Amino acid sequence: MLANTLQKTLLATATVLATLPGLTQVAQAQSRDVFGAIAYSQSTGVYTSVTASSRQEAERRALAHCQRKSRAGDCSVPVWFKNAWGALAVGSNGAYGSGWGYDTNNPRRGRTIAGQYAVQTCRQYGGVNCRVVHTREARY
Repeated sequence: MLANTLQKTLLATATVLATLPGLTQVAQAQSRDVFGAIAYSQSTGVYTSVTASSRQEAERRALAHCQRKSRAGDCSVPVWFKNAWGALAVGSNGAYGSGWGYDTNNPRRGRTIAGQYAVQTCRQYGGVNCRVVHTREARY
């Protein structure tokens, strides 16, 4: 009986130890998330972008950089993104749009996806001749 209990305990311990590397990898992947944000001043056309370890930090820093660089009070953060690409598109009439994108099979394709969404959003807001003016990657 004691041998049977000891065998079951060893088996349970081995099972737990076998799952630890997988749990560690998941925890490491989650702690390596990278956030990005793009800030834009419509009145000056200035845009800035940053990456950080949290959404709040990325947005705060992008906004601060934009305000300092543009010296205007109209900076906003139209897009933030996590482990992906972000993009800003601006139309010739001043309208703008943003987007983000990723492709797990081809991470570089995320840039194209983000740009397509940014142009589409710019057009939805009445933009004419919308084109991507900035992209940024947030990846660990």
